[in-house]
Amino acid sequence: MDVSKYMAKGFIKPDDVRSGPRQERIVNVYPSERYDCLVLDLESGDQLSLNPITTRVLGKAHGTESNHWRGQVIELSCGTYKNKDGEEKETVLVKPISLPKHVGANSKSPTLADNETARAAMPTPTSIDLNDEIPF
Repeated sequence: MDVSKYMAKGFIKPDDVRSGPRQERIVNVYPSERYDCLVLDLESGDQLSLNPITTRVLGKAHGTESNHWRGQVIELSCGTYKNKDGEEKETVLVKPISLPKHVGANSKSPTLADNETARAAMPTPTSIDLNDEIPF
């Protein structure tokens, strides 16, 4: 019998990733009604509150449109930071795993012109000389 529906789901804390990193897929992104931060709903049913640094990491990787974050895989691990009093505290670090699909220059969504420019700059099989000598 699958007992997962009886397991408590909740916000991921450093204790949840202290034994090692875990990968999760983002299902939804929304602003917290209680705190001034974004919350990720994850495929496991757990949630993650983003701080300004983790928000920036995801924004740089997947763009500033939160809809583009859905379906992306991230790695969560335990890390530390120093608070304003100089005390070291634990936190959950976020590392993007999925390749960005929608990000263009300056973390903006690419336009059709951007895609065409990138495609035109790529070498085609006929433009590559496969008969180059290999130096030994």
